[in-house]
Amino acid sequence: MPEFEYRPRSYLHFDAPPSRETAEELATSPDRVARHSFYPFLGFTIETPRITKGADGHILKGADGKPLREPKKRPIKLAAHLDAAICSHYARILSEAYEADVLRTGIGDNVTAFRKLTGANRNNIDFADEAFEFIQSNRPCVAVGLDVRKFFDNLDHLVLKARWARTLRVDRLPPDHFALFKYLTRFKWIDRDRALEAVGIDRWETRGKGAKLRRICSASDFRSKVCKPELLWSNPQEGRGIPQGSPISALLSNVYMFEFDRIMKNAVSASRGMYRRYCDDILLVVPPSMVQTVERIAAEEIRKLGLELNEEKTARVRFSEEPKSRAIDDEVLQYLGFDFNGVQKLIRSSSLVRYYGKMRRGVRFAKINCRAANKKLRKHGLPTTELRTRKLKVRYSYLIRRKRRLKSGESKHCKKNFITYAIDAAERMNASEIKRQIKNHWKKLNEEIAKPLKPSKETDRD
Repeated sequence: MPEFEYRPRSYLHFDAPPSRETAEELATSPDRVARHSFYPFLGFTIETPRITKGADGHILKGADGKPLREPKKRPIKLAAHLDAAICSHYARILSEAYEADVLRTGIGDNVTAFRKLTGANRNNIDFADEAFEFIQSNRPCVAVGLDVRKFFDNLDHLVLKARWARTLRVDRLPPDHFALFKYLTRFKWIDRDRALEAVGIDRWETRGKGAKLRRICSASDFRSKVCKPELLWSNPQEGRGIPQGSPISALLSNVYMFEFDRIMKNAVSASRGMYRRYCDDILLVVPPSMVQTVERIAAEEIRKLGLELNEEKTARVRFSEEPKSRAIDDEVLQYLGFDFNGVQKLIRSSSLVRYYGKMRRGVRFAKINCRAANKKLRKHGLPTTELRTRKLKVRYSYLIRRKRRLKSGESKHCKKNFITYAIDAAERMNASEIKRQIKNHWKKLNEEIAKPLKPSKETDRD
């Protein structure tokens, strides 16, 4: 049995963040877990701007000449604090058994998502670079990118239950594991904004350092005001799907795909190719003569799991035997946030667009706050202040590396941003072209800071 590890979570939910002792007493007691009453998940959607591309892979543009953007929507479900503590602890229990299976079958290098891998600070940069270097060393070859359609939404409950029990080496799930299985497969959820509205909380009260709320409401208010049929939603699919966002969902996706990983690793290795899976993103690199064979095996095994490949997102990029040459037909392999054309390794253009969009919004928000503060100062006859640009320059440029110290409770990731990620990628991939992609970020940031704020209803508001 692994030791209990407590990670406090700062988000607002139906229960208050528990002490370590309270969370440990519950999560490490199988009897209490089996009898535990789980709260519904809190649901919300993350929208990520995404550039729209045509069938030929080229970026589509509107009448104004700017790239068309279609937001990618990702539904997230947050578990209550005690429920999350249980999920985290049982994820560690299941992870130990899963890693034993991984070691036994030798698929450790093939599954790269949601695992503690050996090697210092290995991340997407290393996994992508490993794939690109393999391609360079094994030309001619074809890189096939497969995508599973609505992966978490379509996990078959019977398959998941059987694989969960098999991982634990039992015939049927123990009562505590079964209680967690029911919580995840028969999940209930409430929209976060509607839950706040039901108890009379303004969304702005939950944001920023001044937020003092420890929970959305008491247990009695939850029963009387929130837990109503018009607010409570159930898993929309009978027998399928688990929520995306719980502390154990990611591990369960690997447990679910274990047999697929084993079969695909053996099939691709027989052709001296490479197989990698990062959640629902599957990469196969094989000789041209083996493409149809491995694709057929992958499609058959995916169907056995009750899942479906998204044919529209299937990518086949062919590389000739000529070293350091571009892919045939100038195709580009997209993998883990990077593009590879056979010669250059680049950060995806959509990632750059998201960074610059985030930077512009951040600068605009700072200007709005500065204008609002100055309006109040003028009312009281006090001198106004200039926009504080230092924090903006630290947050959105390479200067974040120069932060001398971390505040109490801050993660070391507070000294990183997209620009430092790109610099790190350029160095670890030995790809100077990535540095050229971001060389103008300092100029663009300063230009954005220098722009006058256009008057609007939003900026004129007190």
